[in-house]
Amino acid sequence: MAGIRSPHRSLLPFALAVGAGLFLRLDQLASQLLLEDEWHAVYRVVHDAPMAVFLDFGHSDSSIPLTLLYLAEARAVGLSELAMRWPLVTAGIATLVLFPWYVARHVGRAEALLFAALLAISPLLYFFSRMARPYALTLLLVYVAHVAFRRHCRAATPRRSDAALYATSAALAAWLHPVVAPFVVAPFVPGVWRGLRGAPGERRAAFVRLAVPALLAGIPMAALLAPPLLAHPESLGLKSGIDLPRTDTLIGIWFGWFGTGSTVAAAVCAALAIVGAPVVWRRLPEAGSLLAGVALCASTIVATRPAWIGNPLTLGRYLLPVLPLLLLATACGSLRIARSIRAAMAARGAAGALSNGVGAGIAAIPLAALAATTPLAPLLARPNGESQHLLYQFDFRPGRNPVITHLAAIPLSPWWATLADRPPASLAIAVAPFPTESVGWDAPRWERLSRQRVLSGFLTPLCATARVNEVPDDARFDFRNAVHIADANALAAARIDYVVWQKPYRYVARGIDVMVAADVAACGPALRARFGAPAYEDEWLTAYRVSSDARR
Repeated sequence: MAGIRSPHRSLLPFALAVGAGLFLRLDQLASQLLLEDEWHAVYRVVHDAPMAVFLDFGHSDSSIPLTLLYLAEARAVGLSELAMRWPLVTAGIATLVLFPWYVARHVGRAEALLFAALLAISPLLYFFSRMARPYALTLLLVYVAHVAFRRHCRAATPRRSDAALYATSAALAAWLHPVVAPFVVAPFVPGVWRGLRGAPGERRAAFVRLAVPALLAGIPMAALLAPPLLAHPESLGLKSGIDLPRTDTLIGIWFGWFGTGSTVAAAVCAALAIVGAPVVWRRLPEAGSLLAGVALCASTIVATRPAWIGNPLTLGRYLLPVLPLLLLATACGSLRIARSIRAAMAARGAAGALSNGVGAGIAAIPLAALAATTPLAPLLARPNGESQHLLYQFDFRPGRNPVITHLAAIPLSPWWATLADRPPASLAIAVAPFPTESVGWDAPRWERLSRQRVLSGFLTPLCATARVNEVPDDARFDFRNAVHIADANALAAARIDYVVWQKPYRYVARGIDVMVAADVAACGPALRARFGAPAYEDEWLTAYRVSSDARR
């Protein structure tokens, strides 16, 4: 890592780091199914008018502006998976480029290079950049808001554009996900502190300068957040006063932020982050305001006790702006140690090439440790349309991930393994019923065993009434990784080779004992009437071969 010796003059290393991040975020993106919380907005597109969306955060926690965008897309061109995800993919790519660029200007080029590489392989940033949820966009907006606020309040001559940029970023971030509101108002904390510490004659000017972004951001935030809070206060109230982080939550969140299931890798990176924290504090102008945001958000969590906050993944989402700071501190700590060792070796007369090589190796330790233990490796298998499955992200520590146990309890038909002798991704298989939660959707294992592409099959209107994780078969929806199995044209357009009926089964795992898909048990005969004799059947599933005429 030549940047240890002098500022890097070539863009090639940065391009490689950003390119790696782009590859991960775009890999098989078009084939990803909608899973878990991504469906929250879809429910509202199906059932609600725009004004109803504007006036309610929803008990299922849908992002109001994203849902309004999806409503517009559904009416204009038909809502697809990519149409739902493009704002988040764009924000994730912007983060990959802009964050290291800003760090290079204020902290150092070598630090920015290593920081870019750590951002590129960060599992949480990977998931959130591909997820139809607001997290990738709010992360970008939080940092834009802090930079714009600092530039407005600390400039010799304030510019209106900086205040307007802060106000726009802060209001939009809070509207997208109210959880981040403490982060976007946090810059006022050090701003007020500096004003109070100033000379008496300077205080008035300081507070007048603070009043401008306060009004510019406060008015639109009130206009956007007050209506749903007043119209449906129960939407947020029902999710409050429920849970608090536990000891394991506070431990597990570090594995999530660093993106590893290895205790050794997490400990090494945490130690490096401690070493690098003073460098971040001195050189990054927004370090103080961002830490104020962490304190405000943590206090809000304790006060409101939101649902599911005991899960490390949920707490990691609430405190997501910590992640870039932590990775930057890790990069700074690694380079700080590497430079010290290099200087010591040079002082003892070691050859320049040797000391530089040792320094570069030490600097690369966190990148190597996290890359070697990344939980993203299984997601690179082809095909894999299930990257948003909770199996991969609930907890990066396998022993702490209950989804593994849940999926292991789902009965597995030997039919899936028989498809592995076909070329990978040469078959498209629509499976029904599609469950409401991914812990009942064993598609990661089906795809791994068969090496074939699995899509979600919608039963309506073949035999079932409207189901939660299904949409009407009309022009508002243009999903490419789900298909209405009653629609012959849709089966042909998706080039479906098999329709698979996953039979109802008893689910027993971690104290849960229920019948799965009992509500659609009567659909089995309807599928047989629709497709004729099955190509395969056992006690767990029935597979129907779709005729070549239908595929054509």
